[in-house]
Amino acid sequence: MINLGTTKLKVSKLGFGTFDFGVPSLKIGPPEGGQILMEAHKLGVSLWDTSEDYGSHPHIASALKLVPRKAVVISTKTNAKNGEEAKKSLEKSLEELDTDYVDIFLLHLVKSDWIDGCHQVLEELSDVKATGIVKAIGLSTHSVEVVREASQFEELDVIMTICCKASQSVISKFHEHIPLEDGSIEDMFDAIKLAHNLRKGVIAMKVLGTSAPPLVRNYRSSIKSIAKLSFVDAMVIGMKNLDEVRKNVEVMHAWQREDRQDLPDV
Repeated sequence: MINLGTTKLKVSKLGFGTFDFGVPSLKIGPPEGGQILMEAHKLGVSLWDTSEDYGSHPHIASALKLVPRKAVVISTKTNAKNGEEAKKSLEKSLEELDTDYVDIFLLHLVKSDWIDGCHQVLEELSDVKATGIVKAIGLSTHSVEVVREASQFEELDVIMTICCKASQSVISKFHEHIPLEDGSIEDMFDAIKLAHNLRKGVIAMKVLGTSAPPLVRNYRSSIKSIAKLSFVDAMVIGMKNLDEVRKNVEVMHAWQREDRQDLPDV
């Protein structure tokens, strides 16, 4: 288990992204999603990520009937643009998740033109965190500038950001799948290092893009290349069935074995 920044949360290195559970064409109902999450937890995946607009809150609620609440860390997100809306969104999320607290509450996909507004909302959410209804607050983003600037926010605990091992030419060719808002992936790595050095919790997302062909084709190296980054605490990868969970867990196990082999003899 990994310490997430200065929060008291301990998370699995591999997190379960639940976006696909809410895709109507996939027809994954809450009972099925709950079973998949339960089995993922048995395999060591204890970080579950969702959002108010994914449609997967009921799936996590179903899973929480099968897994002890304190055994998992739940991250959800809001598209709210002010404190009042964010607090209402949180109340609705708690009801849909059927839980009395959320571990991580993030402002969703913050863009570079809303950094000051985002800061204000985080300030307004600090009092909610003090009640224990939320354990940590932060944001998700595709922007280098947002990561760089938000790292300075005292109120912010966690940043979830696009982070993948892809060349700039691949990012440009598959921008729909790897939607980096600004800068290069090297710039993003530098921004994430800053966040990490400032003791923010860092969660990588879009490790495989949104099924970016080159990253998915080489999914083992794509996942391992981010897992080994010392400035990334955890990663969230979208999964829709147990086969995908097992494949990704095995990659993490392989990386851990290789990582131990690289340690010097004492």
